[in-house]
Amino acid sequence: MLLTKITLNDFGVYRGRNEFNFKTTSDKPIILCGGTNGAGKTTLFESIMLCLYGQESFEQKISQKQYHDSILRSIHRYLGTKKSADEASIIVEFQFAHDGKISEYQVMRMWQNNDGRIDEKLSIQKKNVDDENFTKLDSVGESDWQTFIDQLLPRGITSLFFFDGEKIQSIADSGDEARHIKSSFDVLLGLDLVKQLSDDIGLTLLRNSDGETKKILEELDLHTKEKSEAEEKLGKIQDKQANLKTQIKNIQIKVSDQEEQFKKLGGGFANKKEALRIEKAKLEAKLENIEKEMRELCSGVLPFSLIPNLMGQLKSEIQSDQKKIQDSFEKNILEKNFKDLLEKINSDSFLPMYDGDIKENFSKQIMELLEDKLESISNIHKTSFNLSPTDMNQIIQLIDDIDKSSEAKIESLAKSHNIVSNSLNMINMSLKNAPQDDEIGPIFTKLTQTNRELGEFENELNHLETLESQEKSLISIYNAKIRLILSKRQADKRRLLSLDLGPSVQDVLEEYSTLLRDKKLELLESYILDGLKMLLHKKDFIDKVSINRESFKISLYKGNDDEITKEMLSKGELQMYATSVVWGLAKTSGRPLPFMIDTPLARLDDEHRENIVENFYPFASHQTIILSTDSEINYHYYKKLKPYIVKSFVIQYDSSQGKTITHDRYFFNAKGEKIIEV
Repeated sequence: MLLTKITLNDFGVYRGRNEFNFKTTSDKPIILCGGTNGAGKTTLFESIMLCLYGQESFEQKISQKQYHDSILRSIHRYLGTKKSADEASIIVEFQFAHDGKISEYQVMRMWQNNDGRIDEKLSIQKKNVDDENFTKLDSVGESDWQTFIDQLLPRGITSLFFFDGEKIQSIADSGDEARHIKSSFDVLLGLDLVKQLSDDIGLTLLRNSDGETKKILEELDLHTKEKSEAEEKLGKIQDKQANLKTQIKNIQIKVSDQEEQFKKLGGGFANKKEALRIEKAKLEAKLENIEKEMRELCSGVLPFSLIPNLMGQLKSEIQSDQKKIQDSFEKNILEKNFKDLLEKINSDSFLPMYDGDIKENFSKQIMELLEDKLESISNIHKTSFNLSPTDMNQIIQLIDDIDKSSEAKIESLAKSHNIVSNSLNMINMSLKNAPQDDEIGPIFTKLTQTNRELGEFENELNHLETLESQEKSLISIYNAKIRLILSKRQADKRRLLSLDLGPSVQDVLEEYSTLLRDKKLELLESYILDGLKMLLHKKDFIDKVSINRESFKISLYKGNDDEITKEMLSKGELQMYATSVVWGLAKTSGRPLPFMIDTPLARLDDEHRENIVENFYPFASHQTIILSTDSEINYHYYKKLKPYIVKSFVIQYDSSQGKTITHDRYFFNAKGEKIIEV
């Protein structure tokens, strides 16, 4: 596992979004985070476990109310107010290798403050190395996401890699390292699952100690008998079906013979008699409509279409009369206004710029024109017809409406009349020649009776087919039950066998656990001894580490097998001893997890600090995250760690803003001068 990024949103002293890039390289495995107490180091340290495990992240079991109260206190509060953010979240991104394939996960745990009630949401996303974006983890149901995390990174093992100086000090002071080893060792090796398996086997043996063989055999006999009865009933139904099919076939032959006889006597035509009568009524109605339309056409404009030339002359005469009437109207108008016109021409106001002779000459010419006009109008002959203007317009419109289409229409109607008449005559002949009912009645009655009998047999056959289907379904059900009982019988045989094998399996599991525990304890002894030799400044001080297989008590020995008790160790040596125990447990787990250490050099003397800085932190893990004050990792130790540091930064609490800010460098410059004051 490799931590890549931690993001805190409005959590603790971190306001808004705060990202920490934790990517390291193989040659530079250390990330150094500096800060004083209250700046947010511990919040950052605890946020990883809190994001991954939620309520289960705490060392001691707590209730949900205690957990929610803790979260409420952790949601960022704005400086100088009682107001806090509406929600807070922690996002942990990490790479994880499985079967030689590296995948990257993003775990987010969000908390919403709903009037003092906490609503928590967990989400997991995943991407492969070549992917650009995270996508939802859909291979695991949302309800199983926490289980997925617990299986990927077991809580008991992860806690070995995230520890602080106070925890190391507590182990060293209390001498309680045996309990610490015992509580985590089985989880570390996966032996807790082995124990659970052994317990489950014992429970299974207990539950199955009372055999069910008799009950299984009784159920098998019952379902076998039910199946036999159903098969017998099915056979009877199929026999009835065979008899019915034979009878139906005979009746169908009889129906065919009667239908043939019926057709020979004209029965087929008789069946169509009613249809012919209906068709006759339709044709008679259609013929009547055609004749009515022809009468209307003949009583209208059709006769006039026979004399088109005369109708054209009539139209010309009427138009001439209209012209004469119009000219007559003009004469009346001129005569009516002639006198007034002459008076206006002779008045002084008419053409006053001209003298009297000119005006007189002008008046004379106009009068001549008017007289000529009146004379020409008076010579118009009288009208040819004594018709009103309205009558003349209507007659002209009637003449315009007369065209050859009327002729074509009457011709089309005549053809339709002939076709319908011929069809009607044929139907009348067919009806006249149809056989009488008394000739085919008896044959038709027999045919009807035979068809009714055929229908009854077919209905009975359909009913038998339904019964057959039901019995086959029952037989299928009985077969399924029998198969289930047989599988139970096989399981019962295996159960009986397991009653004998169960204790043996438990013995094997116990032997396996013992062998694995012994082997891993030997490995742990070796790792603790390596750690002690590396961290203690006294050379050849401890040459042997022994762990009791029952109590897990650790004993230290010199080369001559003289035991070194804990009381013989100084405070610093006890801390180095506790550190070696935790480191040994982590290495024994075989899990490549990152180390994250808070307050790393608390209560250590200078010589032991030198050892742990030079020999432990650069090689503790492929990724080591150190959270330190400037007094723990001072400039002297910073220089020693610098070749292994891929990234360093300082978190500082800004009291004026009420939040933590981040500096992308450590406390000191190249000269050892402190450039960030906290």
